[in-house]
Amino acid sequence: MLKDLQHEFALKDLGDLHYFLGIEVKKTPDGLVLSQERYTANILIRSRMDKCKTIDTPLSYTKKLSLVDREKLGTEDSTWYRSLVGALQYLTLARLDISFAVNKVCQFLHAPTMVQWSTVKRILRFVRGTIGI
Repeated sequence: MLKDLQHEFALKDLGDLHYFLGIEVKKTPDGLVLSQERYTANILIRSRMDKCKTIDTPLSYTKKLSLVDREKLGTEDSTWYRSLVGALQYLTLARLDISFAVNKVCQFLHAPTMVQWSTVKRILRFVRGTIGI
């Protein structure tokens, strides 16, 4: 089949798939295992949270996220917030345990505050503690 395609298109066989779009592919006797561990580690390194303390839950039960929080993030910090939240949103493909929390912080992309920023950091602490699970 690959040879048929090579007659029509310029192709190069790169071998078996190992890593693509942040998803690791590992072959097992039962099939394929898809993982985002390396992508997760890269997010933690990029956010300088790779050595942070871990936490048991991605969201606080006592802190409520609101649009009327006082201290808004600056322009540069807001961009950084959006970048990390987007990375976490892509991570929810394999990490359903953070989907609800990431959805909550996504609701504040237009005007994030320090409270939402601390919630993103809490999610990252949770992710670090559960990276290999």
